[in-house]
Amino acid sequence: MGTWIKETDKAIYLMEGGHYRQKIDKSPRQGEVDGETFFRTQQLKEWLNSDDAPGFFLVSVGTGTDEPLPKPVAPPPPPPATPEPAASQSITITKVPNQVKIYHPYQLAGTTSDDLAGKQVNLYVDNNQKPIATTTVNANKQWAFQSVFLAVSKPQLRRLKVVAGQATDIASLTLTPYLEKHPGAQKLALSASVGSRGANRASDVKLVRDRLVALGYDFAKGSSINNLIQAIQLFQSAISGSTTLRGDGRVDVGGRTQGFLEAANAPQWMRMPGQGVGFYNVEVLDQPGDTHDYGIDWISNVIRAAGIHYELAYRKNRSDVAPMAVNDVSLPKGGRTPDHSGHQSGNAGDIVLPRKGGRFGSTRWTNENYDRNATEAILKAIRAQPWVDKNTLYFNDPALISKRLCRRASGHDDHIHFEINVPPQI
Repeated sequence: MGTWIKETDKAIYLMEGGHYRQKIDKSPRQGEVDGETFFRTQQLKEWLNSDDAPGFFLVSVGTGTDEPLPKPVAPPPPPPATPEPAASQSITITKVPNQVKIYHPYQLAGTTSDDLAGKQVNLYVDNNQKPIATTTVNANKQWAFQSVFLAVSKPQLRRLKVVAGQATDIASLTLTPYLEKHPGAQKLALSASVGSRGANRASDVKLVRDRLVALGYDFAKGSSINNLIQAIQLFQSAISGSTTLRGDGRVDVGGRTQGFLEAANAPQWMRMPGQGVGFYNVEVLDQPGDTHDYGIDWISNVIRAAGIHYELAYRKNRSDVAPMAVNDVSLPKGGRTPDHSGHQSGNAGDIVLPRKGGRFGSTRWTNENYDRNATEAILKAIRAQPWVDKNTLYFNDPALISKRLCRRASGHDDHIHFEINVPPQI
């Protein structure tokens, strides 16, 4: 209903229907013409400029009309009806591990109230809106999940939530990266620089050499400082993320090289794994005359983790699907190789292509026996690893390039090339 204005002997009213919303009282004007009144116009301006501006103005001065009454106040709404008490549904987590490694299955179990027997239970992680697993409460009011986490670069606290009907319970666990056995952190109390053009005090040289040998750089042994410099340079190339040898070959006190030498995740030099869940290393197992078998544990972790990811997400023990077949990484002491322009620092590897029928190698993406679906799954498994440099995944299948899974590079029709980034020190 629209508003309008009414003026009487006593006031100006903002009317709605037969009642007023607001009013402006008139005041007698002292010392002037008898009977004159006045009022302040500010409120009148507000009425006229409002979204619901008055439609007309009625003057009832000197008519003896009754003053209008205020608009009645609406009675308060009745109080809401008291809801019926909800059913006493409850769910309790009774089993949850404190710590889980990625790709390692874990169990979560618990119980519910009687009225949830036979009902669905959903498992949520963190703030995800979709459940990652679903199960059913059995007749004994028990439920259980077996699940697995994929890909994490550093320890993380994860929040687990189980929901059945109106009942919820919450727990947490610490998720840790996939890591092989490692020597761990070690402080080096260096007094001066070691290596190329360093002070090379005997006690400092021993500290650096012993640490590098413990990390698998066995060629640092011996009395020759050149062996030690070679190992330092290879170590520096790995921690710089370079696939070719670089670095000054010197450990400076308090510098980046010393920091990574002391770190719990210092790059360990090692022979690459021969096979594991979801992967097979052609280089190690089938090519004894080729020695591109070595690299750092960072890439070994990626190979193992990507193999598990590929197995869980796609292959699932099917004999008609080839495993992820690893080929060249680096030579036993790193450094230049006649087979590659890179592959010098133990942080780049190749994957030969899967063939239809469960075999691998000796094919190109243009061949009829090439298994594109398996290759796509392998690329996705590699890309899922947080340390993989996604900009250096090279393979020339245009169908997979169009899906932004890899990039084109000359000479990569018959294999996938991948490299890893440098993780933060821990």
